[in-house]
Amino acid sequence: MPLKEKGTNKKLQEVSLFFVEGETEIEFYTKEIARHFPTLKKRIINLHGNSNIHRKVLGKAFDFINKNKEYVIRIFCCVDRESRDHNPPLDINELSKSICENPLLEKHVISVDKVIATQMIESWFFYDIEGIYRYLRAPRKERNPSKYQPPEKYTHIDLSKLFERYGKTYIKGKKCKYFIDNLDIIRIYNECQELKDGIKLVEKRIKASE
Repeated sequence: MPLKEKGTNKKLQEVSLFFVEGETEIEFYTKEIARHFPTLKKRIINLHGNSNIHRKVLGKAFDFINKNKEYVIRIFCCVDRESRDHNPPLDINELSKSICENPLLEKHVISVDKVIATQMIESWFFYDIEGIYRYLRAPRKERNPSKYQPPEKYTHIDLSKLFERYGKTYIKGKKCKYFIDNLDIIRIYNECQELKDGIKLVEKRIKASE
């Protein structure tokens, strides 16, 4: 782990901060994290994109701690890989180094990790392609689930084209909440190894404090 795990100060409360890239991720991770960790004290924080991601994570973490010094925090950066094989625009080692160099962050951050989506959160939605077809009310004779394999090959552009084919518009953000509510997130979790790995990582960090 890039940041050395610290023992939790029993006088301080622990909270997990999930940094996500946009409103779509907020809708998805709010459901998925609540499903796996219903009692977890958490905040899901919108970074509004991944540009200057290190600065934004550090700044928002600093602001949170500065206003809530009764907490120690675990940082989870939920980021898109933006490709099928390249590293995401986040260097967890550099982020950890910056945290250790800041007295306030170093005192209150007990772990920092990343959860990666290849290529992006919309790619994961294709693990439930049948759910997408049902939401779009696509005639069964027109459904071709095998076309969208492997899911990580497809992005929000492909999802938008599929929506357009059936007279709908895919809009990232809060307006996609109803769409996400109609997806089988259990199926997505069961078939998406990256999501499984991310949830297991969160579970591991939480258990470290028990």
